[in-house]
Amino acid sequence: MVDMRVPSTLDDAAVVLAVKALDDAKSRLRPLPRAHDDRPTLVAAMLADTLDAVTAIGPRRVVVVSPDARVHEIAAGAGATAVDEPVDAPAGWTPLNAALARGAAATDASVIVYLQADLPALGPDSLRAALDAAASLDDAPAAFVADRDGSGTAMLVAVRGFAPLFGGGSARAHRAAGAVELDPDRLRWPDLRTDIDTPADLAAARSLGLGPRTRHALGG
Repeated sequence: MVDMRVPSTLDDAAVVLAVKALDDAKSRLRPLPRAHDDRPTLVAAMLADTLDAVTAIGPRRVVVVSPDARVHEIAAGAGATAVDEPVDAPAGWTPLNAALARGAAATDASVIVYLQADLPALGPDSLRAALDAAASLDDAPAAFVADRDGSGTAMLVAVRGFAPLFGGGSARAHRAAGAVELDPDRLRWPDLRTDIDTPADLAAARSLGLGPRTRHALGG
């Protein structure tokens, strides 16, 4: 039997996020407002707002994996550990999941919280509530929160050794691997579910309330 035991204070858990090189990130995020069409700056701002929500709940450790020195600076400014992205993903691993695994390996925490790094509307209350829901589970190796359309994964909480399966169709993949979906009707935590890939996602996040850095990056 596996007992999740994931306290909302993250006493024995590490939060791991992965970010591409800023110049390569979010290629589908077009168009942006003409006067603020600077994707690298926006991606950096979304990461900073996400980290604000994470650090507000007092995690034991936060790890940010990226090849980009600018991302490392943002991570350090938030009190997180910055780790370089693997040069080559192992066979059968996508670059994203290899990066997340590298982040998990950088900590000795027994539980890993894999979190999307582009959650500009995320508030600590939703993050804490979702972790409380995960903490209530027994006999489960992992739990996850699907993204707003239900196909992707916004957050995966897993015991060490449970491999992250982020990417297209990751909600189905995590479910098939034995992870329990939290709030499968997607009625709660809209700010946690709204990761940003397209202008429509950004509009949805705006309606929830953007973090201060993202608002500033968009001129708001």
